[in-house]
Amino acid sequence: MTSSRPLSEAKVVLELGRALVVSLEKSSPSALDELEQYCNAFAEWEIQWKRRQDGKVEFPAREAELGRRIVAQHATVVRLTEEMRASVDRSLKSLRVRGKGLRAYTDHLPKRISTIKRRG
Repeated sequence: MTSSRPLSEAKVVLELGRALVVSLEKSSPSALDELEQYCNAFAEWEIQWKRRQDGKVEFPAREAELGRRIVAQHATVVRLTEEMRASVDRSLKSLRVRGKGLRAYTDHLPKRISTIKRRG
């Protein structure tokens, strides 16, 4: 006995995953929101999938193929998010270095301020 719910959840995960991959590749500002939606949908699908596997339910070929497609897509999403995380780490490091330089510059104030106009 198979229900259409796991199939519909799988299709939702695939659709959200496709949109997320496009957003991540384009560095879209909405990528983080889409990532959150995808993670929630994937977690729900994974719970259903594991529950059915524990019950030793025989999967129809169509559903097994959807599962394989979701796993392949999830690997792509994980790779892209790891690249995004590495990029953010590099950006933060660069900002820390620049901030440190600015703080060093602003910490050395002049000992006196001259009000005499200089010629030259």
